[in-house]
Amino acid sequence: MFFVLHLGTSDSLAASSYGSTLSKAKGPLSQPPGFRPLNESKFAIVTFTTEQKSFTHLSLKNKAYYAKKHGYDFYVDYEQHNERGLMWSKFDMVQRVANMSKYDWVWWMDFDTLITNTNTKLEDVVAESLKGLENANSVDWLFTPDCFELNAGSFLTRATPRINKFVNAVIEYHETHATQEHQLSEQDCMRDIMFKEKRFLDNTHFIPQHKINAFPAEIPCFDQTKIKWEPGTFAIHFAGAWAHVHDMDDPTGYLMKKYEKEIIW
Repeated sequence: MFFVLHLGTSDSLAASSYGSTLSKAKGPLSQPPGFRPLNESKFAIVTFTTEQKSFTHLSLKNKAYYAKKHGYDFYVDYEQHNERGLMWSKFDMVQRVANMSKYDWVWWMDFDTLITNTNTKLEDVVAESLKGLENANSVDWLFTPDCFELNAGSFLTRATPRINKFVNAVIEYHETHATQEHQLSEQDCMRDIMFKEKRFLDNTHFIPQHKINAFPAEIPCFDQTKIKWEPGTFAIHFAGAWAHVHDMDDPTGYLMKKYEKEIIW
């Protein structure tokens, strides 16, 4: 089943609630949202796009198919609502979905991504990421590095009010440190809070890049594992394709089309 649900004051934030009747929870819920056992958990996938691109249909179709396959909800925004800049809108979206008290985990994906192995379940990704951690219930954010400390193009966040402290701290850091001469992206501020100021270390956990944010060979900005995307990998991200794929007008579209053939549907 497919329907569009308009939320709040923004008619552009739409939930593609595929599989909403396929909830995995059975019987009374044992914990509040964000802390329910993974076999009872609800997941949401969130992204946005504000202009028509050569890969718009592919990106949307891919994420919607994956959500339907596993009974997740899929949210898309088509307008920018944050005065700080386009990429700051991810915080607005993630907070709004997480604060619905409906979900346990929210997966943010930049629009220039593809899920290349749709058999991989988010429940398994979270379970593997938190396995063996003494402070597993304190971890609210699952991030990955690339060849730098952080790439915020694909991350998982626990849907708990605790995440608001991190988001507010990132916004406050931007207001305090960003200047006309020294611009800071949301990713810059997130990185500095964690790595310069050593804050929220108990609430954040870094997992290998290839787990949820793999780069293709054409974009050789890999984390310390040096593992690039290969067939069977969960997801691929074409971050900064313009800087690596030259002599063409649409490098991201070219890579999206190339790797569409590799998707395990």
